[in-house]
Amino acid sequence: MKIAVCGGLYSNPYALHAFLADARKRGAQRLYCLGDLGGYGAEPEAVWALLTGGEVECIAGNYDVAIAQGSPDCGCGYRDPRDQEYAQIMYDYTIRHTSKQFAAWMAGLPIERRETLDGCSVHFVHGSPVGLSDFWWESDPLRTHAARVAGSGSDIIFCTHSGLPWIRQVNDTLAVNVGVLGRPPNDGRLEVRYALASLSGGTVTAEIIRLPYDWRAQARSMRQAGLPEAFTRTNETGWWTTCLEVLPAQERSRGRYHIYDSSVDALLAAVGLPPSAWPDPDPVIPVRPLAGSPLFPHRIWLADSALRPTSALADAADTGITDIRLLGSSPPLPIRYIAGHADLPLPELTLTARGWHWHPALLDSEPFLASGPDDASNGEAVSSKAAQHTALRLLIERLQECGALAPPRSCVT
Repeated sequence: MKIAVCGGLYSNPYALHAFLADARKRGAQRLYCLGDLGGYGAEPEAVWALLTGGEVECIAGNYDVAIAQGSPDCGCGYRDPRDQEYAQIMYDYTIRHTSKQFAAWMAGLPIERRETLDGCSVHFVHGSPVGLSDFWWESDPLRTHAARVAGSGSDIIFCTHSGLPWIRQVNDTLAVNVGVLGRPPNDGRLEVRYALASLSGGTVTAEIIRLPYDWRAQARSMRQAGLPEAFTRTNETGWWTTCLEVLPAQERSRGRYHIYDSSVDALLAAVGLPPSAWPDPDPVIPVRPLAGSPLFPHRIWLADSALRPTSALADAADTGITDIRLLGSSPPLPIRYIAGHADLPLPELTLTARGWHWHPALLDSEPFLASGPDDASNGEAVSSKAAQHTALRLLIERLQECGALAPPRSCVT
């Protein structure tokens, strides 16, 4: 038996239409949706007819519960005021454009569902088994994953809410975050995601499906409705421009944008730089990348000229890095520290035969990303893209540790 599971429609009828066609084409016998039918997009009513006409079996997400109850906000679980500000814009628009009939239909949806399909026990939830608005991240420690599956007792759990798809075996349970149909998963690609699972005789396998859809029509609809440009930009680029503060460092570092504009002055002050040191590269959206900023310049240092042609540098330009310098050919840069934290320098990516180092003045330390054993002589094992992502994660963690950035905050309801 094959089933297709989607989540987070976010008022995107164009992606839902593509899901219905693609899932049936792939042989799915039953279709499920894990809730959050409205929000983000401009056409909440349009998804209702597609769901009922496509015989999609739904549970309610936090959005649907909030709309059915006429709540003042979406109950998304955000605690950062900037994340919540954009969530409120989404919710206010959706509730104004949702009919009483559709809201009443949402009120009849369960918040979870359990079934036995071809000998497999299946648990459908929105956030996680422990909370409707629980953000279940792939980077969560093993004990957190184990705690979430412990109360389920199912062979497979399907969830959504966080918007980022992943599959992980946790003890005897296969956990699948199906992603969302409403917007891309912050990876620079325009396809959205859903999960396709095969169940047979008590065994189950699952895969995440990349789903092309008419994103131009969705973007046009959002602009015509007067929704914030930040929302539309995500559907046109594949990068999130809102909801950043809730992301853990691992997930946050994978995106193009890492901080809100309102965080800039505090970050510059934390490293002893004036506010004018970081002009806004794109005033239309409320976020900025750390990569290429005064805190993490687009620059690579080489310890040896023999390293220049290595494959580790082949993708440097793709990550925005065009400034590649040989140690000794340029004046050495002083180490810039986060204020009050002499053990927290800002990164200057440096490549040696041993791997990637934090700064050219710190080559005696172990690399933060070592080369593989087969390539220890030339450092080719680790690409500059991987080095940048790892350094971004470490930098975000360090900024959070010293209080320059708030740690990710959410609440389970």
